[in-house]
Amino acid sequence: MKILFLSNSHPDHFPAVLKGSGTGLPWINATIDELTKRESLSIALALPANTTKLVKSENKGFILYGLPGGVKKNAFIRTFENLIQKPENNSIKQYISQTIEDFKPDVIQVFGSENSFGLFVQHENIPVLLYIQGFLTIVQKKWFSGITKWEQFRFARLKDFLRRYGGFNEYYTVKKRAFREREIIRNCKYFIGRTDFDRRIVSLLSPESKYFHCEEFIRTEFFRANWDQHLDGTVKCASILKGTSYKGIELLIETLLVLRKHSSFSFELYICGVSEHEEIVSIIRKKYRKVYKLLNINFLGKLDANRIISLLCSSNFYIHPSHVENSSNSVCEAMIIGMPIIATNVGGIAALLKDKMEGILVQEGEPFSLAGAISELVNNYDYARLLGKNARERSVLRHNPKAIAERLSEIYNKILLENGR
Repeated sequence: MKILFLSNSHPDHFPAVLKGSGTGLPWINATIDELTKRESLSIALALPANTTKLVKSENKGFILYGLPGGVKKNAFIRTFENLIQKPENNSIKQYISQTIEDFKPDVIQVFGSENSFGLFVQHENIPVLLYIQGFLTIVQKKWFSGITKWEQFRFARLKDFLRRYGGFNEYYTVKKRAFREREIIRNCKYFIGRTDFDRRIVSLLSPESKYFHCEEFIRTEFFRANWDQHLDGTVKCASILKGTSYKGIELLIETLLVLRKHSSFSFELYICGVSEHEEIVSIIRKKYRKVYKLLNINFLGKLDANRIISLLCSSNFYIHPSHVENSSNSVCEAMIIGMPIIATNVGGIAALLKDKMEGILVQEGEPFSLAGAISELVNNYDYARLLGKNARERSVLRHNPKAIAERLSEIYNKILLENGR
C-alpha cells in the first residue's frame, strides 16, 4: 500500500539544502520513522523546499519530494506582497500533481488543515485523509486572549509592523487562512483525530465525513526517560511554547507574580521554544515593565529532544498555560517521562490528562488558580509524584508505536475498501 504524506513541516533528516521556510514537527518525524518499518507500507513525503524544480530522493526507507515553493524571498518582496495582500502562491499545485502522478499513491494523507494542500488534492481521484493538528478557526478567536489587540499593536516592534510581520499582523493572515481551512474541512471526506474537541468540530463543519480516532506517535527518546526530580529550596517550572499570544505566556508571568506575593518558595521558570529575541518577549517585557525584572524567567529557544528531556527531568513541574489547544504534543511528552503536570483545561487537554489523577487542570487565563495548583503540589510533593506516575502509565499505553502503526494501517485499509481500491 502506497501512502503519500503532504506537510509544510520538514522531518529532521530532510536534506538541509532543500529546506524552505517550514519547521519540523516531532510527531511527523516519529510517524515516518515507525511506518517505514512496516513492509506492507510504502511511504512518500512531499513538502515545500528551497528549490526551483521538483526534486525526488530516497532517504531512510521512504521517498522525499521537494516541492518548489519554499524559496525564501528578500525583505522588500515579502513586504510588498504583504502590503497588497497578495493571495498565497498556488503554483505548488502543479508540482503536487506531478508528485501524485510519479508516486501513484493509494491514499493521500495531509498533515493539518492550516496549509493549502487540502484544497489542491480534493479533486484528485484518490482518497484524501486529513490529519487534524489544530484549528485556525478556533485560534483566531483566542488570538488576543491575555495580550489584547491594543497591546499587540502598541508594543509591536516598528520594523516588524511596517513589514507586516509580528503577532498583530499575523492575526489577519490567520483569519484569512481560517476561511480557507473551513472550506478544506467542508470538502474533505476522511479525518484522523484524537480528542472529543477535534471530533466535534469536524462533525460540525463536515457532517457527512468519517472521523477515525488514532493516537499520536511520540519521539522514542521520551520513552527512555524517567523523571525523578527532588524538591529543594527553589521550585523549577518548565514550559514548551510557541511565540504566539494565544499560547498563554502572559499567564505564566502573572502566575509568577502571584506566587512571589503569596508563597514563601522561590520559583524559576524555563520556557523552551521561545527565544529572547522574539517579538512576544519584547511585548511581555513592555507589558510588565515595572515587575518583569523581579521574576526569574529563562527563554531557551528551540531545543532538540535530548535537551528538552534534560530540561524536563531537572524541573519539578511542567506547566501548560495555553488559551486554546487540541492535543498538546508537549503535554504528552511530559506525561510519558512521568512528570507532574498542570495545564489549562482547554480544547482536547482533558482527553489527554485526567484531572486530579494524572495531573491538575485549571481555569484558562486565571493566574490565581494556576498559582494555587502549583502551591498545592509543592506542599504535597508525594501527591505530585503520584500524578506523574499515573500519567506515565497511561501515556506509555496510549502512545505505543506498534499499536498506533497498526491502527493507521487499519484506517488506510478501511478507506481503500470503501473506495474499491
